[in-house]
Amino acid sequence: MTPKNIIVVVIALSVVGGGVAIVGSSMSSGVFSLTLKQVLDAPAKLETREFKVVGNVVAGSIKKGANQFEIDFVISDKEGRRLACHFKGSVPDPFAEGREVILQGRLADSGAAPGDLKMEVSKITVKCPSKYEEAGMNEDEFQDYYKQKYKNGHRKE
Repeated sequence: MTPKNIIVVVIALSVVGGGVAIVGSSMSSGVFSLTLKQVLDAPAKLETREFKVVGNVVAGSIKKGANQFEIDFVISDKEGRRLACHFKGSVPDPFAEGREVILQGRLADSGAAPGDLKMEVSKITVKCPSKYEEAGMNEDEFQDYYKQKYKNGHRKE
Protein backbone atom coordinates (compact mmCIF):
# COMPACT_ATOMS: atom_id res chain seq x y z
CA MET A 1 0.00 0.00 0.00
CA THR A 2 1.13 3.47 -0.73
CA PRO A 3 1.29 6.07 2.04
CA LYS A 4 -1.67 7.88 0.44
CA ASN A 5 -3.83 4.73 0.60
CA ILE A 6 -2.86 4.13 4.24
CA ILE A 7 -4.00 7.65 5.16
CA VAL A 8 -7.33 7.14 3.35
CA VAL A 9 -7.92 3.83 5.18
CA VAL A 10 -7.08 5.36 8.57
CA ILE A 11 -9.46 8.28 7.97
CA ALA A 12 -12.25 5.97 6.81
CA LEU A 13 -11.86 3.71 9.86
CA SER A 14 -11.87 6.75 12.17
CA VAL A 15 -15.10 8.06 10.64
CA VAL A 16 -16.82 4.66 10.82
CA GLY A 17 -15.60 4.08 14.40
CA GLY A 18 -16.81 7.51 15.50
CA GLY A 19 -20.23 6.90 13.95
CA VAL A 20 -20.58 3.54 15.69
CA ALA A 21 -19.62 5.12 19.04
CA ILE A 22 -22.15 7.94 18.66
CA VAL A 23 -25.00 5.62 17.67
CA GLY A 24 -24.16 3.14 20.43
CA SER A 25 -24.04 5.77 23.16
CA SER A 26 -27.28 7.44 22.08
CA MET A 27 -29.15 4.15 21.99
CA SER A 28 -27.98 3.08 25.46
CA SER A 29 -29.00 6.34 27.13
CA GLY A 30 -32.65 6.35 26.06
CA VAL A 31 -35.35 7.32 28.53
CA PHE A 32 -38.31 4.95 28.72
CA SER A 33 -41.86 6.30 28.82
CA LEU A 34 -43.86 4.07 31.12
CA THR A 35 -47.32 3.89 32.65
CA LEU A 36 -47.67 4.08 36.41
CA LYS A 37 -48.74 0.41 36.38
CA GLN A 38 -45.52 -0.59 34.58
CA VAL A 39 -43.39 1.33 37.11
CA LEU A 40 -45.13 -0.20 40.12
CA ASP A 41 -45.16 -3.73 38.66
CA ALA A 42 -41.42 -3.92 37.90
CA PRO A 43 -39.41 -1.61 40.17
CA ALA A 44 -36.39 -3.93 40.22
CA LYS A 45 -35.94 -3.49 36.47
CA LEU A 46 -35.87 0.30 36.90
CA GLU A 47 -33.38 0.59 39.77
CA THR A 48 -30.65 2.17 37.66
CA ARG A 49 -32.65 3.54 34.76
CA GLU A 50 -34.11 6.94 34.13
CA PHE A 51 -37.70 6.89 32.87
CA LYS A 52 -40.75 9.07 32.27
CA VAL A 53 -44.17 8.49 33.79
CA VAL A 54 -47.47 10.36 33.51
CA GLY A 55 -49.90 10.90 36.38
CA ASN A 56 -52.11 13.42 38.14
CA VAL A 57 -50.87 15.26 41.23
CA VAL A 58 -52.98 13.97 44.13
CA ALA A 59 -54.97 16.63 46.01
CA GLY A 60 -53.44 17.43 49.40
CA SER A 61 -50.18 15.62 48.62
CA ILE A 62 -47.88 18.58 47.90
CA LYS A 63 -45.55 19.18 50.85
CA LYS A 64 -42.71 21.70 50.85
CA GLY A 65 -39.33 20.28 51.76
CA ALA A 66 -36.43 21.64 53.76
CA ASN A 67 -36.22 24.71 51.52
CA GLN A 68 -38.38 26.45 48.94
CA PHE A 69 -36.79 24.48 46.10
CA GLU A 70 -37.72 21.04 47.39
CA ILE A 71 -41.15 19.36 47.35
CA ASP A 72 -42.72 15.98 47.95
CA PHE A 73 -45.95 14.97 46.25
CA VAL A 74 -47.87 11.93 45.04
CA ILE A 75 -49.12 11.13 41.54
CA SER A 76 -51.90 8.71 40.65
CA ASP A 77 -53.48 7.19 37.57
CA LYS A 78 -57.14 6.56 36.69
CA GLU A 79 -57.07 3.18 38.43
CA GLY A 80 -55.93 4.74 41.73
CA ARG A 81 -52.32 3.54 41.65
CA ARG A 82 -50.02 5.96 43.49
CA LEU A 83 -46.34 6.85 43.45
CA ALA A 84 -44.61 9.12 45.96
CA CYS A 85 -42.30 11.68 44.34
CA HIS A 86 -39.54 14.04 45.45
CA PHE A 87 -38.25 16.99 43.42
CA LYS A 88 -35.42 19.45 44.02
CA GLY A 89 -35.65 22.55 41.88
CA SER A 90 -38.05 25.19 40.73
CA VAL A 91 -41.43 23.73 39.77
CA PRO A 92 -43.17 24.99 36.62
CA ASP A 93 -45.80 27.72 37.20
CA PRO A 94 -48.82 25.57 36.26
CA PHE A 95 -47.79 22.76 38.68
CA ALA A 96 -50.71 22.21 41.04
CA GLU A 97 -52.91 19.57 42.65
CA GLY A 98 -55.05 17.73 40.13
CA ARG A 99 -52.84 18.67 37.16
CA GLU A 100 -51.53 16.01 34.83
CA VAL A 101 -47.73 15.89 34.85
CA ILE A 102 -44.98 14.10 32.98
CA LEU A 103 -42.15 13.24 35.35
CA GLN A 104 -38.64 12.15 34.45
CA GLY A 105 -36.35 10.58 37.01
CA ARG A 106 -35.32 7.41 38.84
CA LEU A 107 -36.73 5.23 41.59
CA ALA A 108 -35.26 5.59 45.08
CA ASP A 109 -35.83 3.79 48.36
CA SER A 110 -38.33 5.88 50.30
CA GLY A 111 -37.04 4.56 53.63
CA ALA A 112 -40.60 4.34 55.01
CA ALA A 113 -41.06 0.58 54.75
CA PRO A 114 -39.62 -2.25 52.67
CA GLY A 115 -41.11 -2.16 49.20
CA ASP A 116 -42.24 1.47 49.40
CA LEU A 117 -41.23 3.33 46.28
CA LYS A 118 -40.36 6.95 45.76
CA MET A 119 -39.38 8.62 42.52
CA GLU A 120 -36.52 11.10 42.56
CA VAL A 121 -37.77 13.48 39.88
CA SER A 122 -35.25 15.34 37.74
CA LYS A 123 -37.74 17.06 35.40
CA ILE A 124 -41.41 18.05 35.68
CA THR A 125 -43.53 18.93 32.67
CA VAL A 126 -47.10 20.05 33.33
CA LYS A 127 -49.57 19.02 30.69
CA CYS A 128 -51.92 21.78 29.58
CA PRO A 129 -53.65 20.09 26.64
CA SER A 130 -56.14 22.80 25.73
CA LYS A 131 -53.39 25.38 25.14
CA TYR A 132 -51.48 23.09 22.76
CA GLU A 133 -54.49 21.55 21.01
CA GLU A 134 -55.81 25.02 20.19
CA ALA A 135 -52.56 25.82 18.42
CA GLY A 136 -52.52 22.42 16.67
CA MET A 137 -49.20 21.48 18.32
CA ASN A 138 -47.98 19.05 20.90
CA GLU A 139 -46.21 20.42 23.98
CA ASP A 140 -42.67 20.03 22.60
CA GLU A 141 -43.60 21.75 19.33
CA PHE A 142 -45.26 24.53 21.34
CA GLN A 143 -42.13 25.07 23.47
CA ASP A 144 -39.87 25.04 20.38
CA TYR A 145 -42.15 27.57 18.67
CA TYR A 146 -41.91 30.01 21.56
CA LYS A 147 -38.17 29.52 22.02
CA GLN A 148 -37.69 30.37 18.34
CA LYS A 149 -40.18 33.26 18.41
CA TYR A 150 -38.62 34.92 21.45
CA LYS A 151 -34.96 33.88 21.08
CA ASN A 152 -34.00 37.58 20.82
CA GLY A 153 -36.40 38.69 23.56
CA HIS A 154 -39.95 39.94 23.34
CA ARG A 155 -40.48 42.19 20.36
CA LYS A 156 -42.92 45.02 20.13
CA GLU A 157 -45.61 44.68 17.53
